[in-house]
Amino acid sequence: MAPNLASKISRFFVSCGYLGYSPLVPGTVGSAFGCALLFLFPAVFAHPVFVILLALLATFVINRMELPDKDPHFVVIDEVAGMCATMVGQPATGLALLKGFILFRLFDILKPFPIRRIEQLPKGWGIVADDVAAGIYANVALLILGRLW
Repeated sequence: MAPNLASKISRFFVSCGYLGYSPLVPGTVGSAFGCALLFLFPAVFAHPVFVILLALLATFVINRMELPDKDPHFVVIDEVAGMCATMVGQPATGLALLKGFILFRLFDILKPFPIRRIEQLPKGWGIVADDVAAGIYANVALLILGRLW
């Protein structure tokens, strides 16, 4: 595959069809895209094996790319992976997705321990792993909230 074509395919993938180039809150747009995929195809996107494979593929592709900075805004495949991790084992209802979306964005922005440390991993490892960790935090929070109600 020609290097230019490979670069275009990689950018298309990591930006989720160029949604990552949104001028406003691209991470939130990427997370919302993840919610849409989860709503439409919950059996696939909320499956733990899929989440692991998506995270590994995203890491591999990001690691092979020339990036303008450590975590460029156009890379939003990590937000999709994080949202998918958030919803593993959760119902794919609109209300559950909304709760998961809010909790995931909260943990992704606040980066509680050890997420900020995970973010320091090199290149794609840090870009993807911190969002998957935020998704795991959000998933646990959803489980706790579900037990309380």
